Amino acid sequence: CEDLTPLAPYTPPQNDTTMTLDKVFPKLVGSFQKPSDAWRVLVPLQSQMTAVFPMTRVRQDRGVFNPFPEMICTDRCLEQVDVFRTKERPKKLTFRGNDGKNYSFLCKAERRGDLRKDARMMQFGTMVNQLMQRNPDARRRNLEVQTFNVVIFAESCGLIEWVPNTRGVRHIIDDLWRRARPGTQQSLREIKELFDRSKDLYETFTKQVLPRHPPMLHRWFSQKADPSVWFSRRLLYSRSQALWCMLGYILGLGDRHGENILLDTESGRVVHVDFDCLFGKGMLLERPETVPFRLTQNCVSALGITGVEGVFRKSCELCMEVLRDRANQQTLLSVLHVFIADPLIEWTSKPQKAQLQDGEEPRGIQQARSTIGDVERKLNGMLNVGAVVKLRAPDKESVLSPEERGKGLLGRDRGVGLSVAGQVDELLKAAMCKRNLSEMYVGWQPWL
Repeated sequence: CEDLTPLAPYTPPQNDTTMTLDKVFPKLVGSFQKPSDAWRVLVPLQSQMTAVFPMTRVRQDRGVFNPFPEMICTDRCLEQVDVFRTKERPKKLTFRGNDGKNYSFLCKAERRGDLRKDARMMQFGTMVNQLMQRNPDARRRNLEVQTFNVVIFAESCGLIEWVPNTRGVRHIIDDLWRRARPGTQQSLREIKELFDRSKDLYETFTKQVLPRHPPMLHRWFSQKADPSVWFSRRLLYSRSQALWCMLGYILGLGDRHGENILLDTESGRVVHVDFDCLFGKGMLLERPETVPFRLTQNCVSALGITGVEGVFRKSCELCMEVLRDRANQQTLLSVLHVFIADPLIEWTSKPQKAQLQDGEEPRGIQQARSTIGDVERKLNGMLNVGAVVKLRAPDKESVLSPEERGKGLLGRDRGVGLSVAGQVDELLKAAMCKRNLSEMYVGWQPWL
């Protein structure tokens, strides 16, 4: 519908948290003067946009197999729209399907990011789910990326399928803190000032910040739940967290603060959103990210009494084993190679000004090929790509020496491809390293 494109950047009055469509966009609610203005579209759900293929050959007596069994359409939206108070003022839009159910979407206009990255990431997540389904152990453990559909209107605006029953990890932890220790939690501004005055970030982080913010997320799983529900939630959380950690490392996914990681309040499954920081972009920030993925104290406490051992580590190794399988590598890399020819990824931070010589590729294409090569080396068991880092004496405070930390490395490279278990072990150590966490930027909230 053509009215959806101007709805995304539309800015209602500053203090309004709701708006009605019949006043500004009457066509969306089914109010039109001419019959030609009527519209009817397929509800863009992820389940309706993904073909379902049978695991075995379909018998001929059952007729032709339909890979798209559902066909839910809509011809109007609900009048009431929720407006969020963030900078882009996104709107929660609800379509009424022909099956009588309501389907919510986030209509959003990005000023700095690019929603096409989110669409590409969801396509990649669908491919990963198919690979996991082929592996009996992964299928039995229900290792699956929670995907959602992203419909692109233009470069900076589109529709994002609303994942129901989800809430940001930061908001969940903040609520637990207010109930357990009201008035003791430091504000983000206070912690930032503390770090700005600090001469030793590690000492400030471990002796002043962490003691005042003990882990709380494990309490959420036992709220209003009997033992069987608590166990199933924690189990699904551990497995989905493991899958996202390994997948995020392979793709260089950054900016994983508490608002970009959601929890399904019914099942406990981890859901990630906002994929603008891909392919190691976080390492190029003014304050480089020093951890491969988010595995802070709250993430570890929610895994249960065994921590990263047991279910979580086994799931990490299984996910990495599936991703590193030789046949699966070619499938994943063929999908990632599409990024090379797609202009949506900002491979270089500044526009290219130098003159190209005959036969020379643009710098952006060269950087793209290098980045895809880094992904391939990760799939071959390497931790750091580029120069080989020599093994040094063990550091009691960090998995890296001061010289290695200065290079912004995530983990110590052995110079050769590690086994699946060895690679996972090095990544977990680097992600939980308190010195690495102390050097993260404050907005990432490494103490959560």
